[in-house]
Amino acid sequence: MKSSFRATISCTIAAALTAIYFLRPDVAATENTPVKPASNNACIQVQPAVDSGTGRAVHQQVLVRGGEFTMGHDNTYPEERPARREHVSDFYIDTHEVTNSQFRAFVEATNYITTAELQPDPSLFPDIPADVLVPGSASFIKLDKRPKGQWRDWWKFVPGANWRQPNGPGSDIDGMGNYPVVHVSYRDAQAYADWADRKLPTEAQWEYAAQASMQLKSTNGLTANTWQGFFPHQDKALDGFDGIAPVGCFQADKSGLFDMRGNVWELVADVFNPQPVAGHVVSDAVPVRVIKGGSYLCADNHCQRDRPQARQGQEEDFSTDHVGFRTVSPVATDAAAQ
Repeated sequence: MKSSFRATISCTIAAALTAIYFLRPDVAATENTPVKPASNNACIQVQPAVDSGTGRAVHQQVLVRGGEFTMGHDNTYPEERPARREHVSDFYIDTHEVTNSQFRAFVEATNYITTAELQPDPSLFPDIPADVLVPGSASFIKLDKRPKGQWRDWWKFVPGANWRQPNGPGSDIDGMGNYPVVHVSYRDAQAYADWADRKLPTEAQWEYAAQASMQLKSTNGLTANTWQGFFPHQDKALDGFDGIAPVGCFQADKSGLFDMRGNVWELVADVFNPQPVAGHVVSDAVPVRVIKGGSYLCADNHCQRDRPQARQGQEEDFSTDHVGFRTVSPVATDAAAQ
């Protein structure tokens, strides 16, 4: 179970490293053997981020015809309950997550500064010393990079980490234009959507669109960028990626959507209202938004949230290296009637 990201970051800065997930105790550990990821040349060709004629953002979108469906699930995680019938109208949704190139076009057009690049408000972190309250974001730390004996401490607040330099100062996104943008908060995603004249999907829209992702099949059984192996000790990278993948490297579902499972979690518009769960702390000070889809950190023994019904909470003003987003557009009334 994942605790509040705000609580996590407070503990992370104070104690340097803090775990925010827990392993299932009934799964035995496996040997930590380094594995070289396989090559993958199947990724889609992403369109230019901006139309040179209009200056508007370019998004590849597909039309999702509306309908009624069962949203949520009664038999997995408590926050997914209750299963209930919901209806959504027609809408367009991006075929893939917003990329670094698309987000860069937005920043260059607006001079926007992301949450991770801003000095945190001390009033929201009263227990953190001012000298360590600095701009940055949370990153997953691989086992060989953690202090000895701290194998459960796989999240770390990295000063200076943001969308431009995902691993902190000295890193960059050169050659990663078609990777999903990460280290972005809900505020950042909403600002991008406003600029692009789009919206973030509602949780119902996202979950409805994602249903087809569970029907994907492949010859090797790998249909999404997830963790193969015993988390957090070994990712065998059988899917070809030891970490985040470029967008569209796995088969699209029947709707033409890529990466609705795994790779990076995706922010949606809804406020996160979990069922009461012991030990799950949600701050009243900062609204918490829903994230959907799971990430490359989902494994058989951990997370298990790379499913349409799965959901987690993420503070509006916080970011990590495994959360991104995609956008939706409405269908004009006259077009929907055709």
